[in-house]
Amino acid sequence: MTTAVGSPKKGFLGWRMLAIATIAGSLTGPGQTIGVSVFINSFIDDLGLTRDQVSFAYLIGTLLGATAMPTVGRLLDQKGVRRGQLLIGALFGIALFNMSLVQNWLWLGIGFVFIRMFGQGSLSLVSTVTVALWFDRLRGRAMGMLGIGVSAGIAVTPILLNSSINQFGWRRSWLLASVIVPLVLLPLTWFALVDRPSAVGQEIDGGAATEEIVGPTKGVWGLTRRQALGEPGFWLIVTMTSLTSMLITGLNFHQIDLLEQSGLTTDEAARMFGPQIAGSTIAGFAVGWILDRTSGRRLPAVAMGLLAISHLLASSLSRDAFVLAYALSLGVTGGSVRVISATLMPKWFGTAHIGSLQGVLQLTGVAASSLGPFVLSVAQGRLGGYGSATLVLATLPLAALVYASVLTPPARAASPKASHV
Repeated sequence: MTTAVGSPKKGFLGWRMLAIATIAGSLTGPGQTIGVSVFINSFIDDLGLTRDQVSFAYLIGTLLGATAMPTVGRLLDQKGVRRGQLLIGALFGIALFNMSLVQNWLWLGIGFVFIRMFGQGSLSLVSTVTVALWFDRLRGRAMGMLGIGVSAGIAVTPILLNSSINQFGWRRSWLLASVIVPLVLLPLTWFALVDRPSAVGQEIDGGAATEEIVGPTKGVWGLTRRQALGEPGFWLIVTMTSLTSMLITGLNFHQIDLLEQSGLTTDEAARMFGPQIAGSTIAGFAVGWILDRTSGRRLPAVAMGLLAISHLLASSLSRDAFVLAYALSLGVTGGSVRVISATLMPKWFGTAHIGSLQGVLQLTGVAASSLGPFVLSVAQGRLGGYGSATLVLATLPLAALVYASVLTPPARAASPKASHV
């Protein structure tokens, strides 16, 4: 279907879309691991569950929630990000409301399915796709800004939720989140979000479209999902993103317990999510700047090295300086990988089918994140503590570093015929 274009909107709207995507990404906080982490002790105490049981429920819920991501990505390609975000925002609000009613392990697992599917999965996906559709030459910078804003918003979430739990209790805190998220997101999406530059007579990165009729994918190149799956570079991005998602999710999920065992109070442990903002901000600016000026070939290997360092620091949290360094390192790692994957995917494989490609990436990333809390919980139980467990887990990013060092990025493909795969 084509879209008639009259006079283009004055002023490039991409920066507004970036702001909306940042707000949407920040509102995923209650469905992200660091948001859920402040509720873990409440689940254990009030529902009579063990830490392993809660971790396993989170594993199953996250894994099942991830299965919807390829479908969500394909629908974003077909229906547009505006319709997608309206539907996702409404469903995420319902999922958050359901969490306030949880009574047992099964109900908790079902609740995890939907807050992970619609929050951490779908809403994050539509946020990234929105920016990818509006930027190309400036994509690294835009994705860096998105990563900074989203990281800041998400990092504030556990502080706000922990304060809410202390004041109102954990059930009312979920209820408040279920009201606030759609109340902010839905009107903003309805009145301000635009699917693509061509819909308002503009071009990617700014400028006016000169064609009287502009198709939704005119001038857009990109590999189909099937073609991308045959590229080693695609699996490099998947490996980097999945490992980071799994290992950082495990650390964030158990961060309160991990830092309490290192001598911090619960409130101090929750505030340690704050330094991650600084680390993520530094990474977002630096990595975005580098990606706008280079191929980004070496950055996946660098990211895996940072992930290994974060785990080595996590094994030695007996000193305050190490705790701060750990929090900063975790932020730098997460912020770097978020910008690298979000930028390299459209840079290497195009945007004609970006929703479908990001859907696969989101599926593997969310699925991997489901393993993180359970793997770390079991490892620290079997190995005698978090220190030994994080040392062993550090071998995974080190192996990925070697993998990233021997692969080369794909050559820019010629625009394939549009198809839905």
